[in-house]
Amino acid sequence: MMKGYKLPDNFSFGVKLPEEIKGILNDQILINDLGITLKKFKNLKPAPDKSENKSIVEDSHNHFHVDWYIKNPTNKKVFMLGVKTLYLLAEKFENNNVKGIRFWYSFQTPELGKLFDKSLKIEDDGMHYISDRLSFYTRRKGEEIVSINKFKKSFWAILIIDI
Repeated sequence: MMKGYKLPDNFSFGVKLPEEIKGILNDQILINDLGITLKKFKNLKPAPDKSENKSIVEDSHNHFHVDWYIKNPTNKKVFMLGVKTLYLLAEKFENNNVKGIRFWYSFQTPELGKLFDKSLKIEDDGMHYISDRLSFYTRRKGEEIVSINKFKKSFWAILIIDI
């Protein structure tokens, strides 16, 4: 999608950051025995049961959707904001000497959503929207949550930054 939208691979393109995204990017990083989060997202809670590990809890707790903060979203606007936000968030953590974190962004256009539903043989109800999700979590041995290979041939654009 970077090539399709003619965006530079070094993330040097500009976007207008909504105030809510600026708030996330400027928020305090919190680290405790349960993991890592931002002050805005409040305190992490222990895993509710043994089927979830600390990384899954962090991933779920630390996720947000940039498309919520764009008026009149288009595929390109949402994608650009998501990629830039992911990059800036990872840069913030790196500048604060926080290591061992995976940041990931998934993005799906309505057209790709329609193709995905078709691949699952889901009846097309004509309702397809932009879908995106940005998250981060501590990388722990044996707790792989998102893997590039998992999404290699899927219907989403995925960007993963590990620091």
